[in-house]
Amino acid sequence: MTILITLTFAGGDTGPFDIYSNSDGFVTPIATGVAKAALEAGYTILGVPDDASIIRVQSLGICDNYLDILIAGGTTTTTSSTSTTSSTTTIAPTCLTGDTSAIASCVGGEAALFTVTLGNTALITPGGYYYSGTGTRYYSAYIMDSTNTIVLYTFNYTQVGSLPGTWTSDLPSNTLPAGTYRLRVDTVNCFSSSGSFSLTASCNTPS
Repeated sequence: MTILITLTFAGGDTGPFDIYSNSDGFVTPIATGVAKAALEAGYTILGVPDDASIIRVQSLGICDNYLDILIAGGTTTTTSSTSTTSSTTTIAPTCLTGDTSAIASCVGGEAALFTVTLGNTALITPGGYYYSGTGTRYYSAYIMDSTNTIVLYTFNYTQVGSLPGTWTSDLPSNTLPAGTYRLRVDTVNCFSSSGSFSLTASCNTPS
C-alpha cells in the first residue's frame, strides 16, 4: 500500500519525523528522518503494510510529540498485470505545539515558546513548590509575548508550610486564545537546596 501524507501545520520545534504503522504496534518505523518540509509538500510512503489502519507521525528532537491518524479509504487502479492501492491522509493541526511547560528551580528559570493553533484555546496551570517548614513562599510566573519582552499576564502563587498553595491570575478564565506565547517562570525562593515551580499549557478545546 502507498500512502501520501500531507502536513498542513507544524510548530517551529517539530521535525524531523519518524513514521510508524499499527501493523506491528508502532514498533518499527516505515520511514525515518523525514524532513518537515517534505511532509508539508506531500510525502509518499511505499510499502505500507496492507493491514495497517493507523499511521503514527512521531516528531524527533526538541518536540517529541506524535499524532496518530487513520488511513483514509483508498482507491484501487488495476492494469494488465498489477494493482496499486493508494490512500491520501491529511494531518489536522494539533491544539498546541512547541514547549508547553516551563520549570524554574533554585538556580534558574525558563521561558518556553509555544503556539495555540487557530480555533483552539489553552488552559494555563501553575504547579507549586512543596517544602517542609512553617514559612510562607511567594512565586510569580508569566505569560509573555513570543519575544519574551512583554508581560501579557501574571500568575501569583502563595504557599504556607508544606500544604498545597493557592494562586491567582489576571488571565481571564485562565485560558489563552490562539497565538504564539512564552511561559516564563523565574528562579524560585527555595526553603532548602531543592525545589521547583512550573507553568503548564494544556489543550482546552472541547473534543
